[in-house]
Amino acid sequence: MKRALALCAFAVAFAAPAGAQPATGMAAMQYYVGTWSCTGGPVGPPSQKATVTYNLDAGVMRQWVDVPPQGKMKTPFAVSSATTYDAKKGRYVSAALDTSSAWGVSVAKPWTSSTERWTDIATNDGKLGHGILVRTDENDFTYTGYPTMTGTKPNFKVACKKSP
Repeated sequence: MKRALALCAFAVAFAAPAGAQPATGMAAMQYYVGTWSCTGGPVGPPSQKATVTYNLDAGVMRQWVDVPPQGKMKTPFAVSSATTYDAKKGRYVSAALDTSSAWGVSVAKPWTSSTERWTDIATNDGKLGHGILVRTDENDFTYTGYPTMTGTKPNFKVACKKSP
């Protein structure tokens, strides 16, 4: 469950390329629109490859994560999420669901640098965590997930590159 939601959480990143004027609200999500090739997963086991696709329409960012069978994985794995901006509370809100019926809701305050800090506010297993996404440039970002709200030892890492 955490693996799926962590993968989802990294995918809900939204910001302007590093060094650019920061966008606000849903405009900040334009950075992610398109298809990304990602490698990573839970810390320890071999990395897995995934394709992440983002679409922005009518004020909602929709995201799909597709992980084909590989290594010991016998069936495909997928995550779907939707993210929007709550202007009244001044935060991004993302809800995710995966093929194992795991779900989670995460929030992030707007950011001005290249680092986003996501916090779980609800998950189906009651294990709340947090994640840090760093945009290294306009075509690359990394996501690191932590198993608790205050944890400093990561349990999930992934790197993504925008597909041409």
